[in-house]
Amino acid sequence: IQKNADGSWTANGHMPLEDLVQYVPLPLDEKREYHTIAGLLMEYLQRIPKPGEEVQVGDYLLKTLQVESHRVQKVQIIPLRKDGEMEYEV
Repeated sequence: IQKNADGSWTANGHMPLEDLVQYVPLPLDEKREYHTIAGLLMEYLQRIPKPGEEVQVGDYLLKTLQVESHRVQKVQIIPLRKDGEMEYEV
């Protein structure tokens, strides 16, 4: 997993969710049938994601960046601003 300058992360699609939650506190179902980021995306969409597709999980947006041979290779994880947080320009 790689932290980006904008506060998001880039991760491999086959990264285990148990490892991901050490960096990103995603709400995960204990009874889930999937164990990787790619599996989570496919469970939410009920199909293989296309590049650019986004899924919201808790306070995060998971954006598919790269798909090869029907496998999700790269995913961007974008924290969504909580209500009430404002970004001020200097």
